[in-house]
Amino acid sequence: MPKERVNQTTIHYEIEGSGEAIVFIPGLGANLSMYKPQVEYFKHSNTVISIDLRGNGESGELTTKVSEVLTTQCKDIKLLLEKLDIHSAIFVGVSYGGVICQLFTKLFSSIVKKLVIVDSFCTTKPKSLKMFGIMIGAYMVGAYYLPTKFLTNSIKSTYAKWPLALEEMEKVVTNMRKKEVVKQRLAINRINYTDFIAEFNMPSLVLVGNHTNIGIDMSKQIAERLPNCRFEIIENAFDPSNLCQPEIFNRKLDYFINEDSTNPTD
Repeated sequence: MPKERVNQTTIHYEIEGSGEAIVFIPGLGANLSMYKPQVEYFKHSNTVISIDLRGNGESGELTTKVSEVLTTQCKDIKLLLEKLDIHSAIFVGVSYGGVICQLFTKLFSSIVKKLVIVDSFCTTKPKSLKMFGIMIGAYMVGAYYLPTKFLTNSIKSTYAKWPLALEEMEKVVTNMRKKEVVKQRLAINRINYTDFIAEFNMPSLVLVGNHTNIGIDMSKQIAERLPNCRFEIIENAFDPSNLCQPEIFNRKLDYFINEDSTNPTD
């Protein structure tokens, strides 16, 4: 797979197909392989670009300050797309990738034709005591340094019913660059995008798996702020929903991309 030198680093990416561009941004610690079912589906009708963010996969080292992590990764994407001669695209981000997509849209809105945010959030400011507990857990970044075997066993328990997601998440915990993942985790622990996403005017789609009530609440919070948004829950799915239910996910994304007014059933 190709690599491109941009913004004083090397970005690893994959590009396939032709037609309207779709850019896929991975979750925390993950690489572009987490979108394999989407690449295989959409490459027959679209130009599909999937990216390893700086600090992940085969892309360059993440050496920036925590306060600059998200902006730096967004600039990397922008400069890569310029080199690929792509000036307009549909952006899809799962979890951490959804956070990146929101900030990218703020910084480079003219490039974002449509926005798809999946299993994600727009702020780490808790709205309830239960959400506060979840946020406290997220701040405990030392968990990323637990033995890989412990993390793998936890993943197996969580994703036992979703073999494709299990396979990919095992790869994430086995291969993630822990120091850089912690830096990215710290970066998203301080976000609050609730104000600026309300200014977006492009069509947007917010998807979330139904196996997490907190995740649904956080996704609804995004959807309620986006002026031109469709919100849908994917049944029998958890973060990352695109791997728990790839066929349903692909169908919903396909309908949204093609602006079909019919709501696909599960």
